[in-house]
Amino acid sequence: MLRTHTSKQAAGTPARRLACALLATATALSAVTTPAQADTDPTPAPPHDCAQADERCDGTLQVPLNWKDPGSGTITVAFTWVPRGDRARPPLTTVIANGGGPGPLDPSYGELAKAMLGPLADRVDVLMVEPRGFGRSAPLTCDGLDIDRPATIAACTRRLGSRASYFTTEQHAADIEAVRKALGGRNVTFVGNSYGTLIGQAYAARFPKQVRAMFLNSVVAADARGYEARGFRNQHQMGMNALIAACRRSAACARAHPHPERLWERLLRRLRSAPDRQVPVRATEPLLIAASVPDARENLAAASAYLRGDRAPLRRLVKRATPTPSPAALPPALFTYYCGDARAPYDRTATARVRARQLDAYLARHPIFAPYTAREASGPTAQWLRACTYWPTPRHTPPVPPGTRLPDVPVLAMSGRFDTETAPEDATAVAARFPRGRALNIPFGGHGLLMGTGPDSGCVQDLLRTFVAEPSKPVAGCSAEHYRLLGEHPRRSADLPPIRGGDDLPGAARRTIAAAFATAVDALAPRGPYSTTPLPAREPGLRGGHVRYDAKTSTVTLAHTRYVKDVQVSGTVRYAPDTGVATADLKAKPTGSPETPLTLSWRPFQPEDLTRLQGKLNGHPFQATAPAF
Repeated sequence: MLRTHTSKQAAGTPARRLACALLATATALSAVTTPAQADTDPTPAPPHDCAQADERCDGTLQVPLNWKDPGSGTITVAFTWVPRGDRARPPLTTVIANGGGPGPLDPSYGELAKAMLGPLADRVDVLMVEPRGFGRSAPLTCDGLDIDRPATIAACTRRLGSRASYFTTEQHAADIEAVRKALGGRNVTFVGNSYGTLIGQAYAARFPKQVRAMFLNSVVAADARGYEARGFRNQHQMGMNALIAACRRSAACARAHPHPERLWERLLRRLRSAPDRQVPVRATEPLLIAASVPDARENLAAASAYLRGDRAPLRRLVKRATPTPSPAALPPALFTYYCGDARAPYDRTATARVRARQLDAYLARHPIFAPYTAREASGPTAQWLRACTYWPTPRHTPPVPPGTRLPDVPVLAMSGRFDTETAPEDATAVAARFPRGRALNIPFGGHGLLMGTGPDSGCVQDLLRTFVAEPSKPVAGCSAEHYRLLGEHPRRSADLPPIRGGDDLPGAARRTIAAAFATAVDALAPRGPYSTTPLPAREPGLRGGHVRYDAKTSTVTLAHTRYVKDVQVSGTVRYAPDTGVATADLKAKPTGSPETPLTLSWRPFQPEDLTRLQGKLNGHPFQATAPAF
């Protein structure tokens, strides 16, 4: 999630500022209704202090534990209210925003919302309601909860008791409506990202008359029973489909790997028969699931190199792969939502032991982790399918009630075509359930583009502003296509495809330029504006030396870096986001030859099989093209 500066407190009288700063609590029980009654009940909610604020206000509201039972007791839910900048005019809309997770509200979210809206922030009120169970909203706590230790899950469920079953999306949707009423928000545009799209559907299904429009990004769909059902989907096959599609777009990859799925299966067989401590089978799983990140350009080439005896590229990718967050840090509310909102291949009301047997039987019949075995799979789908067998779900709590007629409002449902967390077909399916729904799939796009910082995310945020201003207006598409998959990882400079052009250059000079350029590209590619993979500031070169990166100046420093064995390269590579041009000031030293100074200039992060280069070698200018390799 993008981080910004902490938002200001509400303005107004000292008493009002103090009330907002101290998270003033208002009781809404006398005016709120059950979800089934909410759209028809004319009784206004008592105004909350934050309703009069003219700057950001953080508040809380008392709501029922169970919205269908006023006698169930109350809990506190927290929210952030960011009123429009122009108070002299009525609001264009109230944006109810949910960034996904689910998870606690971050202090930065208010400023993030204003930044995303840009000039529209003057006309738009923004409301963010923290899901119950997280942060300051009746937080659920259990010491030692570990998703991989069933005993800790069982102990947590005993500690929380039946009360925990009311911490789900169907109850959270009613919380959102109660806060909206208390603040006087009107004409709602729901903006949801990832899990927030499921929450948006739950809200629209229960309070359709409040909804003006919906902008949904990385869509989580409810099935015919109203539950989220991602646990039945093979994420690995989704990732492989993305690699196949990307490979077909690359001349070098398509030529080298006509059958990517067979290549990956061969790799797994090799790793099973000849285990490698640096590349356990499980460690390759994130590479397949996260097929949309820039490092995916290397995945097939690294697998092929490994099978040919060159282990360095795949070992580097595995080392870079982001580790799963510590399971012990997971809050209990994640279990109440993920398990309560989802349909899994076992009986919701059965005992944990019966559920576990039902899951094992299902996995024996349906290889949803192929080409991995159920024992090898360790990604989020595998973890949560197993963990939820130990978490009781006694209540029928579909986020979207089956058969609900959804409102006839403009809906834009977006997904990245290479998203393996929320499938592109989910955006299409959800859009089709709304009379005026539209689906937009983004080529090469991954998960959560709305919340990113790269050029592809900037395009999605432009679409958001256009949609919020005029929901019925046609919108242009976006693309995240910015690379070509590699065909092979070369070991030596002679293995690199030759550069073209520069007819006056001798063969040795061409090989030096090709090796220096390949080294610069290898260092810059995973550190560009599209990158989502965190890398250390200093990293070893693929075959020697090291690479340093200064994010503030977008500068990569190469120190005796070897991408191919027989050429070491030193110097700097700088990328200018405003012009889209990379420049390199380098010294290349082929084995057994003197050091050669050269400069290079090119446009990186382009979906092209040929890259145009210009530069100087030993002070002599040249122009050439370098093919992807």
